[in-house]
Amino acid sequence: MNNSKENKKVLIITYYWPPSGGAGVQRWLKFSKYLQGFGWDPVIFTPENPDVPVEDSSLLKEIPEGITVLKLPIFEPSRVVSVIGGGKSTGRTGAENKKGGNKSLINEFTRWVRGNIFIPDARAAWIRPSSRFLKKWLAKNPVDAIISTGPPHSMHLIALNVKQSFPDLIWLTDFRDPWADMDYLDEFKMGARARKKLIEMEREVVKTCDHILINSPSVANAHIEILNQNKHTLIPNGWDHHDFENINSVSENRTRFRIGHFGALYGSRNAPGLWEAVTKWNAEQVSKVEIVLVGSIGEDVRRDMGNTDFIQHLPGINHREAILEMMNCDALLLVQNNTDPARKCTPGKVFEYIATQKPILSICNSPSDLSKRLTEWGLPFCDHNDAASAYEMLHHVIVKDGQKKIDASPYERKALTKELSELLNKLT
Repeated sequence: MNNSKENKKVLIITYYWPPSGGAGVQRWLKFSKYLQGFGWDPVIFTPENPDVPVEDSSLLKEIPEGITVLKLPIFEPSRVVSVIGGGKSTGRTGAENKKGGNKSLINEFTRWVRGNIFIPDARAAWIRPSSRFLKKWLAKNPVDAIISTGPPHSMHLIALNVKQSFPDLIWLTDFRDPWADMDYLDEFKMGARARKKLIEMEREVVKTCDHILINSPSVANAHIEILNQNKHTLIPNGWDHHDFENINSVSENRTRFRIGHFGALYGSRNAPGLWEAVTKWNAEQVSKVEIVLVGSIGEDVRRDMGNTDFIQHLPGINHREAILEMMNCDALLLVQNNTDPARKCTPGKVFEYIATQKPILSICNSPSDLSKRLTEWGLPFCDHNDAASAYEMLHHVIVKDGQKKIDASPYERKALTKELSELLNKLT
């Protein structure tokens, strides 16, 4: 849809933008795709050369024609750290989780540097130049609102600087994950001073912004303690009907029941109970199970799997291919990190999963935002180490051939963008 002179403008500060791939890019790419139809023209500000673990050039075609995309080069110390032994950044965490792996002295040191020098994250060096750039740009190109989305939460600090120079500009922060209490911070051996600084940064952002977007209910709890008020709006992640066009469920004449997991598995994102249950199932039952893992697999997860005869690994495919592969599965596997902070998160892939109308086997902690959502939907889940319950889930899905199908329409990206536009209209 072409830009309209009547449309308002919203500046969106996001680290992830095509050709960046993975989960981090989906939320604001999809919002941007539909905003024009609801009276808002998005202006994207993003790094010219981000250090991302996954690229997906197929997403470039989803960028709305005619929108403004501002790019500024970024220097990321993480690249230097990677060269000398710190490992490559991975996805939303910015951390390579290798619990159980060999950790050399230099690896430990570089992790400490990341946690105690690069605050709030490895993109901290981009804050000042981006703030200067945007202040100059906004002086000549006014907008009606600004949105920052994190992680990386450096994006919020850029917006904070802009807000301080343009106090009348409405600023929304979007927390795709928690900030100061996110689980991956433990990987960086954060000292008390660094963690205090991180908490202070979050407090200032939360207090200064005009409104806070969240995609999972519990993210708001820490902010409400800071604010003594609730200025949050929950807009969950979702699924895009265009991604499912001309894709049908594949009914191959298979000899194995095919379960697919989409995304990385590592450290705390592991399902030892399920691996044990599948091994037992294949030893006892005539109908066999295979698990297709799409994404990277940590060495610790491979060790826990033990016998990998039932595993098929597809290291990396683009988003469209991932949807095709989902539809080629008999059921889908969702594994949430086995950490307390992860209880506040609802994985975005669950909404694409329900859109497939396939059975879903979920591994998560309870209570958690995810377990509450699954309970509302009437879908089963079990603990990460609970092999007996995992076996029962397999039996229910394979033998009984039944699971409640969920109405996915409230989570369609266009419907969610309508909610966002209504919020923007209200605030401006």
